[in-house]
This record gives sequence, C-alpha cells and structure tokens, in this order.
Amino acid sequence: MAKIIFLGTSGAVASEKRDNTSFLIQTDELILIDTPGSLVSKLAKIKINFYKISKIFFTHSHPDHLYGIVSFLHSQYKLNNKVDIYGSLKVIKLIKNLRKIFSLENTKLYPKITFHTLNQPNFTFYASRDLSVSFFRAKHSPDAVGFKIFFKNERKTVIISGDSAFNNQLIKEAQNCDFLIHDCFCPYRFFKKYPQLYKKHTSSLQLGKIASLCKTKTLIPIHFSSELKYNFLELIREIKRNYPGKLIVPKDLMSLNI
Repeated sequence: MAKIIFLGTSGAVASEKRDNTSFLIQTDELILIDTPGSLVSKLAKIKINFYKISKIFFTHSHPDHLYGIVSFLHSQYKLNNKVDIYGSLKVIKLIKNLRKIFSLENTKLYPKITFHTLNQPNFTFYASRDLSVSFFRAKHSPDAVGFKIFFKNERKTVIISGDSAFNNQLIKEAQNCDFLIHDCFCPYRFFKKYPQLYKKHTSSLQLGKIASLCKTKTLIPIHFSSELKYNFLELIREIKRNYPGKLIVPKDLMSLNI
C-alpha cells in the first residue's frame, strides 16, 4: 500500500514536537519532498534506510525546506548512490553551490546527482510504475510550487500545496482530489494583525474555504506556525466553519495510507 509519511509539520520555526515540514512518499520506491534537518534520524525512527532514497522533489528554495540536503548527501559517504533532484532553477543553483562549498562533488565518495529543472507546470515531470507527478505554481516565493500526485494502483490523487497563500491555480488542479495537504499557518486573527501573511500563507479560516471549493474528500492541514500562540482546537473550528468533510491534523512521523 502506498503511503505518505509526514517527516515534519511545522513552519519555518521548528518546535519541541514539530520539525520543519517535509514528506516521504513510500511505494515500491522512496521519494523525499523537501529536506530540512535530521532526515537520517527521522527515517531511522520509522525503520527506513536513508540510502534507499534516490529521488528528492523540492517545493522551493527557502532554508527550512532545503538546508538539510548537505547533511543528507554527506551521510551517503562511499555508498555509491545516485540521486535525482527535481526543483526550480534557484533550488538547483543553491544545491550545486552547497555541494561545492562542502566538498561533496567527488562522486567516488558522495552520490552522483542528476538535476532536473521544474520548468513546465501542469505536465507530468516524473512517472513510474506506481505514480505520476506534475507541479503547479504556488503563491509564496517566486520559485514556489505545489505537487499533484496520482497514485496509479490506488487510483487516488494527492495535492501538496507547498507553502502557499490562496491560489486559484491550486483550486483548479485540486478539484475532487482525494487528499489535499495544504498550508495552514495559523488562525485568521493573526492574518488580521499581520496582513503581510496573506501574501505567503493560508489561515485556517481560508483553508476551510479552499477545501470546500476543491471538493476534496480529505483535508490535511500542514506547515503550522510555532512562533504564534494558539490552540489547535481554534484551527479546527475555523476550518470546519466552511469545510464539513473529513479532516486529519497530522503529527510528525504520522503515516497516511493512500
């Protein structure tokens, strides 16, 4: 059975119980989405060998989604691995520079990397026996994207928004999806207090509206702010004001069966 494992569920500032947001897609292959820190430790906790991961997708170039790539590649010392990395041109330039800075370019010692630039939205950029993946532009940073993943055996579609404010393109891509995994930074009252949040993230009140517009079967909020003080019951109440469907609030290392 295909799974998505939530390796982290926090926003840019990690907390005691929630690390920065990232995911592991588990089918007959393993695919990482974003690389914050402590990946090898997290994978060990869920009994997955990190050296079996050969593909990494990036949502964007912000540090909390990318900084762990150095440690991850360094951990694969002398394993003779090959890694495919998919991301924006900015992501790829950053990783190439980091490899150079940390002397990780010697493929006799560290993984051989093949880079794939995400430059054609709404078309399949990756396909295997188990799944196909396309991306769409997110409303966050200039290079931010979300992913649309179709699991072939299960005949189900998962949308991962990436960091994103309200995004009409996502509404289009996510129609009738089985799972919508979407930015839910904090309750609406903080957006009223800090209007700049509207440009980059989604409130719990907005998220309920988005899920209703998408007619998603299951909504999974993600990328929670830890620096703002609120109760998760407040998030849930706001979401349910506009979305009556199935709601799952994930914890770190939670596994979702597709």
